[in-house]
Amino acid sequence: MTRAFLLFFLVTFAAALPAQEAEQKFSERAQKTADAVADAHVSLARWCFKNAMNVAGRDQCERARRLVPGHEKAMKELGYSQKKVDGEKTWVLDARKSPPETDGDVTPEAREAFAAERDKMYREAAVEYVKLARYAEKLELATHARAAFEQAVSYDPLNEEALNGAGWVKDEVGDWINPREAAEREETAKALESTPEAEALEALPEWTSSVFKKPEPLGVAFGPVTVIASGNRHAEAGKFAHAAASLSAGLLGGKVESLRVVLAASETEHKAYCETRHPGMPGLAEDRWVVGEKEVEVLLDGEDDRLSMERVVYAVATFEVRRRCGETTHPWFEVGFASNLTRRLLGRVTTAEFSGEAGGPSESGRWKRTLRMLRGEGRAPELGKLVVARDPDESQVILAHFFTRYLCEQRAKALPDFCAALKSAAGDEQAFKTAFGEETAELEQLFGNWFDAG
Repeated sequence: MTRAFLLFFLVTFAAALPAQEAEQKFSERAQKTADAVADAHVSLARWCFKNAMNVAGRDQCERARRLVPGHEKAMKELGYSQKKVDGEKTWVLDARKSPPETDGDVTPEAREAFAAERDKMYREAAVEYVKLARYAEKLELATHARAAFEQAVSYDPLNEEALNGAGWVKDEVGDWINPREAAEREETAKALESTPEAEALEALPEWTSSVFKKPEPLGVAFGPVTVIASGNRHAEAGKFAHAAASLSAGLLGGKVESLRVVLAASETEHKAYCETRHPGMPGLAEDRWVVGEKEVEVLLDGEDDRLSMERVVYAVATFEVRRRCGETTHPWFEVGFASNLTRRLLGRVTTAEFSGEAGGPSESGRWKRTLRMLRGEGRAPELGKLVVARDPDESQVILAHFFTRYLCEQRAKALPDFCAALKSAAGDEQAFKTAFGEETAELEQLFGNWFDAG
């Protein structure tokens, strides 16, 4: 061994040793934090069981187990006991000691008290994880600090110290958004700004004379996206339609391909379109948009310009899903994807026909509160039932919206494979396994963690 190599080895070892010590110190501190927070979850679970809130109690025990695998207090609350099996100690479930899987007679006062105790405990847990993050920073462990800050945010999305540490920023109206959402907004703005130059069409399809009587229609091409209408909404519709097609292609795979968007300015034009392009389909004219094989048609709203463009985005997004995933065989994904593009491009979710409101609920308003409430009460719609539903009810539509948002934010790289698997008629469950490597139950758990984190 040369003297130079020996010197290099000693310097390298001396530099590595403190890093190893820092990792060890952080690991010990992180374990203490996890143990303490897991204990708090179990204490809350015991309170739940005493007040017949078995679903919430089980959930708190499961949260403790996720923090600390094999957490002794949580395992015992769930009815497990340690026994020797083949000479090794293992946890064995005793069904007689396991708490019921459904709630008993729970009073409204108990639910309110639980919500208050849960929120208090979660705020305290967030403080502990912020302390852990600061400790990691002192040890110059930036990655560990970021993870601790993110864990703090998952417990308390209002803790500004945690939000800052996890890289969240405030948007133009002062709301906190995470780094992924900030990037999503930048991507959305770019899609809206990249509409190709408009070019007037020299000739229109023959059928337009049957749909548009007065005034005569005009056709305008924005790259591969064509807009035909009798009014003056071509430019605005072209911008949103092209942006919707572009974002769809970016998420689902492929490129922006030929698409015709037909705008009906009145019920008369809308009815004439349905009778001309889709004759013999009863009730079609009652819809406010129609998705065809190579085109979409939208009935504009005479009093709400924004609602008109939301319908354009919703119809185009639905068309793009069917183009890549198959025709009307996966309504949950169509609804979820289309409502998310509507949210991205126009800032609210209004065109899902299941909302029952002319103005529609905003995603950050009633939809989010509704799903949080249902999850907190153990009454949330099940993902397994949603993906096989052919006519989702409103609560299922809300789940579809947020679950699709989870896929688009967290699992975007696998979406093209997911669409290909859906189109191959493999079924939703097989498509999940093919693209994401997980079954419905596993995806539902991952989604729940993401949604609960804010």
